[in-house]
Amino acid sequence: MKERDGPWVERRPPVPLPGEDIETEHWEDARHWLSIYADLLTFKHTILDRIRLTLPALHPVARAAAAEDVQIIQLQMDAYQVRIDLWYRRVWDLQGLWLDSESRVIRHQGAEATLTRREYQLLRFLIDQPHRFFTTEQIVARAWADNALYPEQARNYISRLRKLLAALNVPADIINKPRRGYSLLFRTREESAV
Repeated sequence: MKERDGPWVERRPPVPLPGEDIETEHWEDARHWLSIYADLLTFKHTILDRIRLTLPALHPVARAAAAEDVQIIQLQMDAYQVRIDLWYRRVWDLQGLWLDSESRVIRHQGAEATLTRREYQLLRFLIDQPHRFFTTEQIVARAWADNALYPEQARNYISRLRKLLAALNVPADIINKPRRGYSLLFRTREESAV
């Protein structure tokens, strides 16, 4: 247990939800659990944003209680992110996707392509950060740690990766959400059929 600015808050490992089976061999099940945790995380983000907006207007006693709630919500969000990471890797495995770090080769259902060093670093970064969004500035700083690159160059690499994923029929897209940035998301079966 760890003490924060208030009561003791216990940090526990994330507990699977009832019916959750990480050993499933069904891609649809894995994608379903990934979607559930992503929705829970989005819901908690909404609650947290609402609390943070109202926090300054609260009476000091209520503000202290709400601050404790923020800590609890943040711990829940951390646990959801751990489960998302776990399910994201499982979906990746079940989709027959393979990424080799030495040769920078990506394979999907018999098709393959060789990535440039920067393409590989970007794809690896997005894979390792499932359902998280990053601005081009954050991508430059965190995926490449290269201050010599410009955000426009990051967008160029994103465009190239999008084309490569499409050419290999990988059921994932690099999406962009205004004010949030880019993320790699797997498509649902219905989205893949369209």
